[in-house]
Amino acid sequence: MRSPAGENHLTPSWPAFGICGYSGSGKTTLIVELVRRLSARGLKVGVIKHDVHGLDVDREGKDSDRFFKAGADVLMRGQDELFLRMHKSEEADLETVLKLLCPYYDLLLLEGHKSTPLVDKSLAPEG
Repeated sequence: MRSPAGENHLTPSWPAFGICGYSGSGKTTLIVELVRRLSARGLKVGVIKHDVHGLDVDREGKDSDRFFKAGADVLMRGQDELFLRMHKSEEADLETVLKLLCPYYDLLLLEGHKSTPLVDKSLAPEG
């Protein structure tokens, strides 16, 4: 594909779809229903959630919270689940996360990210 300046660009063909809107607009309800229906058809679906208000994922005083507050990234393993809590860094931007996760999912749904440029507008058709 060529940009307007004529240079060749490869566009990523990630299996990702973004859903954004104002608080209370039904994003989560829509995503839950999409996940249910797509999973029922045998697709492996992941969700990457962005919350500008911050995350509330661990209880104060628990070991994992103490490890995180001390500076560690923490991977918690339970019998049927994994949870990774990482500090924000340059290496954990959306593009890097997509590159890391896309090989493991048929589709990744992105909730939020309304100020994130998810499409390279220089590659969009003119008109």
